[in-house]
Amino acid sequence: MLFHDEEAMLFCMHCQKETLHDIQYMNEIISSIECEECHNQMSIDIDAMEQFYSYLYERLVSKPGRLTEEARKDFSKFLASMPMRIISKPMRFTSEYNQLNKEVKDYVSKVKSDEEEQENE
Repeated sequence: MLFHDEEAMLFCMHCQKETLHDIQYMNEIISSIECEECHNQMSIDIDAMEQFYSYLYERLVSKPGRLTEEARKDFSKFLASMPMRIISKPMRFTSEYNQLNKEVKDYVSKVKSDEEEQENE
């Protein structure tokens, strides 16, 4: 998963107390932390496209190992599912690529709009 959120109790420098924070990750790297109480946000400058391509590369490189592990667990099931997977995998990969690409573009536009908003304040 390229993007995911987690919550944690952290000390907020703005509130001056320990509060619940929303932590957003991009490819296992923290991209932003927001206080749930005062909504003070700290963003970390991340090259979104680099993380996107790194994520896709890792998925592609790890595929042979994942297939080998599947074959070891249940070879007959693995062989039976292979013809359909060979046909459907390009479509699933394209769909995943398009979805992730959209998420990255939305993230980049959100970061740009947040930066412009901060400049106008």
